[in-house]
Amino acid sequence: MVLMMELEEALKVFDGVKEIDDTESVKINDSIGRIIAHDTVSKYDFPPYDRSAMDGFAFRYEDIAASPTPLLKVKGEVMAGHSGKIDLNKGECVRIMTGGVVPKPCDTVIEFEACTEEGGIVRIPKLPPKFSNIAFQGEDLKKGEYAFERGDLVKENKINLMASLGMNYVDVKRKLRIGVIPTGDELIDIDEELNYGKIRDSSKYSLEAQIRGVFQEFVNFGISKDDEESIKYKISKGIESECDILLITGGSSMGDKDLTQRVLEKMGATIIAEKIAIKPGMPTIIAKLNGRKDVWIFGMPGNPVSTYIAFEMVVIPLIEKLTGTNKLSPNLLEGTFAGTFKKKPDRVHFVPCKVESGKVIPIRYNGSGDFTSLSRADGFFIAPKESSVLQTGDPVKYFMIKG
Repeated sequence: MVLMMELEEALKVFDGVKEIDDTESVKINDSIGRIIAHDTVSKYDFPPYDRSAMDGFAFRYEDIAASPTPLLKVKGEVMAGHSGKIDLNKGECVRIMTGGVVPKPCDTVIEFEACTEEGGIVRIPKLPPKFSNIAFQGEDLKKGEYAFERGDLVKENKINLMASLGMNYVDVKRKLRIGVIPTGDELIDIDEELNYGKIRDSSKYSLEAQIRGVFQEFVNFGISKDDEESIKYKISKGIESECDILLITGGSSMGDKDLTQRVLEKMGATIIAEKIAIKPGMPTIIAKLNGRKDVWIFGMPGNPVSTYIAFEMVVIPLIEKLTGTNKLSPNLLEGTFAGTFKKKPDRVHFVPCKVESGKVIPIRYNGSGDFTSLSRADGFFIAPKESSVLQTGDPVKYFMIKG
């Protein structure tokens, strides 16, 4: 009996997966794409003091709020980097530059362009609202608040705050070791001469890009021939190398030469799913080999589009569970379909498309072996299992190819 699972059912298999404990400390500029291992609490207020947001004059609003012709006497000047410790009396102000510490008891800044100064007296034709042009201490982030949460993905926009917090290093989850084992007598490596009947092993390179694209460690075990001993040897090498996940491409269908499941069963692996109700990617095997270290093993279709979708839709959710994040899976968007697409209402379809201003446009696609369509696509639209046709104007979900 073939263990066919719906995609949602297959992903629930990973619900009880234990997150890895291993972490490492890396320099913040080497941490892009890494997963933050611990909650990080701010030790400081941001801004750390009341800071002028404009070049202008700082004053206490109440001193002139009731005056029909507001006038202020200039007491001094505060530049960025100055302590701002100037004693002010009622009706006095300071000239202040952007980023300067706003002296007490000032609570408002008026920009130079909105007033006039002559002989040390500032005239204000129109009083700005109280608290104008000041970034107050702690208004962005208060001491004791979370700056970063466990499971956050480090992106370029986080580096500024890390540096401001004095974080030269950040603790991140270790990278998962993900091994790739392409199988097939027809496969040759990328630099070998292409003889009739042979094909270059493109899926290994595509998977390497996808693995590195989610910031994990790629391990190459080389091409395996279509025989049980060769496949078993490669899997054993993956286990010895302490891989967390093994991806075996080809050999996952039901033909005589599709040996992956047979080998896994003989090695004592638990077969969780033999097929997943998606297209492309249906002959995806999910297995687990228990030992000193548990290893998740995926038997993946050899066709390039199938391999791509199986990784994005099935493997990445496991990576997220193991690393304690939810930031790696494709981001589902909603658009408007522009074209016609027909299918049997039997499984979820992922179809290459172009996306222009929210319009989702199907492209020429000759099936899961058509790697040229993969290279032309902006993303994939999703045709739900129960649907049989999509037409122009229909709402449709899609995701963009990363990068």
